[in-house]
Amino acid sequence: MVKINMVNKRFGNIFLVFIALTLLGGCAAGTTQLQINHNTLNQVSVKREGNLLVKQFVDARKNTIYIGNKRNGFGMVLGHVGIHGTESLESIMTRYFAEALQENGYRVTIDNGQSGINSSQQNFDAIIEGSILEFWMDLYMAVWHRVNVDVKAIDPASGNVLWGKEIAGSEKRTLWVGATGEYERIVREAITKTLNAAMEEFASEQFYSSLRHKH
Repeated sequence: MVKINMVNKRFGNIFLVFIALTLLGGCAAGTTQLQINHNTLNQVSVKREGNLLVKQFVDARKNTIYIGNKRNGFGMVLGHVGIHGTESLESIMTRYFAEALQENGYRVTIDNGQSGINSSQQNFDAIIEGSILEFWMDLYMAVWHRVNVDVKAIDPASGNVLWGKEIAGSEKRTLWVGATGEYERIVREAITKTLNAAMEEFASEQFYSSLRHKH
């Protein structure tokens, strides 16, 4: 029995050393490229009607190169988190917010700045604009990801702001291994929470009425 306990203790010590070495540098070095997506969104009970033009969102963050930091066991930044593929964060978030609007029943046209759409010549109820204020992952023992997007509905005729709100979501979890899948899950859940919050706003009477009662 004593020998078994000694073996278990030795194995436990080896495991702790392995974890410590991992936290001190191995998993934190370099740039981890993540697939950015979201889970299935909540169902909407009441569908709205409207014709909306969604302009490509603007990345208003201070650091637009990466979407997060990776740290070692002392909290030192040794690596970064980026987006896998060539699609920009602006394009991704524009598309996802357009999906949230469509789930609420709105007809949506996305203007990426290259389509030549003239909003004054088409019957849009509003132009939807967004600024990505925060989209950032950080970690120290636990890992968290925060999303915050400032969304506005603009009157196509006058340019007045009909409606506006910051829509945010976040997720925090313990980091066990530091595998790419763990990072992706946390980002995915933070985005999903943000989009579900957006859908609640888009389904609200305040948002819907703003499109019908323009300044």
